[in-house]
Amino acid sequence: MRRADRLFEIIETMRSTTKAVTAAELSHELGVSERTIYRDISGLQGQGVPIEGEAGIGYVLRPGFHMPPLMFTIEELEAIVLGARLAGQRADKDLQKAADRVLSKVKSVIPDQMQSRMDRIPLYAPPTYWPSHNAGEMALIRECIRKEIKISIDYSDLKENVTTRIIWPVAVAFFAESTLLAAWCELRNDFRHFRIDRMQQVRTLEERFNGGGGRLLQSWERQVTGKNR
Repeated sequence: MRRADRLFEIIETMRSTTKAVTAAELSHELGVSERTIYRDISGLQGQGVPIEGEAGIGYVLRPGFHMPPLMFTIEELEAIVLGARLAGQRADKDLQKAADRVLSKVKSVIPDQMQSRMDRIPLYAPPTYWPSHNAGEMALIRECIRKEIKISIDYSDLKENVTTRIIWPVAVAFFAESTLLAAWCELRNDFRHFRIDRMQQVRTLEERFNGGGGRLLQSWERQVTGKNR
């Protein structure tokens, strides 16, 4: 997590509660050391954020503090809400929770008149497709994409033949009928697409792959679309 994102999370956590929040609680929530939290809070206080408290007791945000409002057009708000609602229906539980947090954060930093409009945006994502794959596997796959970690899968094809593949995961595509993982397959020495619900086992490997700073993803996009970015 970037420091700027972490500072925002600290403020949002304090805004959402009336009790003192300890550095230990923030450390657990944000996945950093308590020493880092103490430095972050000191930095926020130095920038004028009215945080009161001390180490070992906890910290509170003095009432009346407001983040500067963000301005969105109604089309931008519609895109945010629809995207979050789609994630809430199609993604694994971690992304579903993240989608809810996104809407909550956006709502907390837009002007009051826009908040009421946001609640009435008539764009919906009905649950037309219920994934049959394990949500925990999806969260694991997303992590491997971010960290460029190779994974081993036991994959069943249309004829129910099972092969073990070592792949480099690059992207996930959500279709109405299925969810596909796009990856570089070491067995085929090329990009392949794997239906998540046909993966019988997903195992992370200690070995990482080099995505070339996004070039591997761009190569897959060119192969799929036939276009250069």
